[in-house]
Amino acid sequence: GTVHAIVGENGAGKSTIMRIAYGFYTADSGQILVNGAPVSIRNPQDAIKLGIGMVHQHFMLVETMTVAENIILGAETGGPMNIDLEKANADILALSNELKLGVDPNAVIETLSVGQQQRVELLKALYRNAQLLILDEPTAVLTPQETDELFWAVRNLVDQGKTVIFITHKLGEVKEIADRVTVMRHGEVAGRVATREVTEADLARMMVGRAVLLSSYARPAVRGKVVAAVHNLGCIDETGRPVLRNVTFAVHAGEILGVAGVEGNGQSELVEVMAGL
Repeated sequence: GTVHAIVGENGAGKSTIMRIAYGFYTADSGQILVNGAPVSIRNPQDAIKLGIGMVHQHFMLVETMTVAENIILGAETGGPMNIDLEKANADILALSNELKLGVDPNAVIETLSVGQQQRVELLKALYRNAQLLILDEPTAVLTPQETDELFWAVRNLVDQGKTVIFITHKLGEVKEIADRVTVMRHGEVAGRVATREVTEADLARMMVGRAVLLSSYARPAVRGKVVAAVHNLGCIDETGRPVLRNVTFAVHAGEILGVAGVEGNGQSELVEVMAGL
């Protein structure tokens, strides 16, 4: 019935410890307790049996399959040779409607937005009766509106008695969604606090071990001549899907040009094309 955030800089160990809890990695020492009892989690199947589900930062979906086919993969109703897809569709639709996620079981994954694909991952865990959900950097790929929708779904799950572990390094989101916070630094726990009792500056200080300036000032740039320009750049990936369409911009001497966008919208491909990769 709570949201527990695990925060830390990149490399602090927050994703690693959750991958141990989900059975991707094996711990070399220590214990994991579920409902007060020590457990052995050797693989994700062990975690699922214990009611633990995980939504990964990089989704694990088969793009050419439907939502329902992805959700039941490995948990087929009626056995792998006699899949009751009609019942699965009905169960998934009921679960989606209950949480107001708006996911169509018959939709093909590659036609869905990033935010909708994340909801499929969420449904996949809940379909397996997860009571504790681990969300690994869940907002990294979302627009602000999709983040709001995810938080609404998380609160709905908590109201139903589910428990959520929220891995992130976005301190504003921690303050908005989490009840308690564990701060990690260099693979160790640097602090455990109730969210309402700390500020973002407090959390940042625990994350890095010193006071952090959360605001910055950049003096106005003195723009020189154009040193690089791109005109109507396009790129088609190995599947034949266009990932860049008519991209045009110019970079001047003495300035920093930012390229912004939700993950998966072509920023990486743009860099790779320009670098000749």
